Amino acid sequence: MYKSLPKLKIHALTITILAFLFTPRAQALETNTAYSLQIQDNKGNGGDIVTYKDGLYAISAEKYDTQMFGVIVDTPTTSFEDTNLTDYKLVTSFGEVVVNVSNRDGEIKEGDFITSSDIPGVGVRANESGQVLGVALENYTPANNEDIGQILVFVDIKTSFIDKKISKNLLEILKTSLTSPFMTPIEALRYLLAILTVFASFVIGFSSFGRITGTSVEALGRNPMAGTSIRRVVIFNFVLTVIIMAVGLAIAYFVLVL
Repeated sequence: MYKSLPKLKIHALTITILAFLFTPRAQALETNTAYSLQIQDNKGNGGDIVTYKDGLYAISAEKYDTQMFGVIVDTPTTSFEDTNLTDYKLVTSFGEVVVNVSNRDGEIKEGDFITSSDIPGVGVRANESGQVLGVALENYTPANNEDIGQILVFVDIKTSFIDKKISKNLLEILKTSLTSPFMTPIEALRYLLAILTVFASFVIGFSSFGRITGTSVEALGRNPMAGTSIRRVVIFNFVLTVIIMAVGLAIAYFVLVL
């Protein structure tokens, strides 16, 4: 009997190794901490994206949802559960999580930003700047782009820049970012600094241009013969004002993305 014990140990070790090798990658690497939450109408399945609106947790069904809270998980690494709740789901807001996704908005590749969609609970590739759920940790290549599958996503909900055109996106991103109720102190400080920088650059630019323009008009009234020189000064100050504003926008952009 004693001679058979080493064989049993070898078999157990073999089974453990085989289980590790053949367990799906998403399940093997999923690491997160989840909390028990009551979802509206007790809807949702593992991998669904959850939002928080009007004091209620619900399944997200909005593109670039600024109220995204997290993802429902079936088997979290650790969980904190409220025993007073009868019907609840385990939801996590950070970590490596299996997420339901679709290629409706483009093929998802490792490293792509994932955001919410108008498909309830399902994430898609983010193609524009806005609120994102996190970053895809693997490719998703279904036979049909309308199919819904699961991939591992590093969930870290925040506003990210996808389109690098500052003039098109900066002010809109600042607006949508501030509507999100879930923001860390560092993120809040970054957005505050960006807003103050934009505001200061516009105030300095407009006040400087207005002051110089007023002085130039008065000078033109006193000396009409110097009209050409005065116009050059006004044009120069206009260009300078635009440069000041552009520098302010650029600084705000780098504050947000770096």
